[in-house]
Amino acid sequence: MFITVDTSITIQAPAELVWDYACNPDHWTASNPEEHFGLTFDTPDNQPAEGARFHQRESVAGVYSDLFGRFHHMDRPHLAVWSGTATYRKLGGLIKARIPEWGVLKLEPGEGGVRLSHNVYLDFPNSAWGRFLAWQFERATVARRYSIIPTRNWCISSGCLHPRSESR
Repeated sequence: MFITVDTSITIQAPAELVWDYACNPDHWTASNPEEHFGLTFDTPDNQPAEGARFHQRESVAGVYSDLFGRFHHMDRPHLAVWSGTATYRKLGGLIKARIPEWGVLKLEPGEGGVRLSHNVYLDFPNSAWGRFLAWQFERATVARRYSIIPTRNWCISSGCLHPRSESR
């Protein structure tokens, strides 16, 4: 079963500033702290780069996982393409599933700022456990769809991401 999760946000700031902010490991996981709680890049400066490997600890839809991946393409500040394998665990690790995942992080100029999108693709096995995990992911994604995709624009100032005031 193939599942896609598409998210986007518009940020009122230059693309380079958005890129630097989004690619900081602390900010990367802070965008969804309920699910992502640890990210390291296997580079001397702990920043993403083409060919760099990464490890992200997460709990997606209530299921703990370790995602190990690699950046295949990096075009700063426009595009990053990654892939990896997440090992999801239930019942203290008694039941495990290895799920291939891919992602495309894209910045595009748009009305009111820069549109940052992150599209993630997951390929669940066609087994009872795979179908259950896929169902759990789909259910969790639909339940939080409107909180994932903000309805207002954002800006970066003083190194922090915050909602743009309507009067600006």
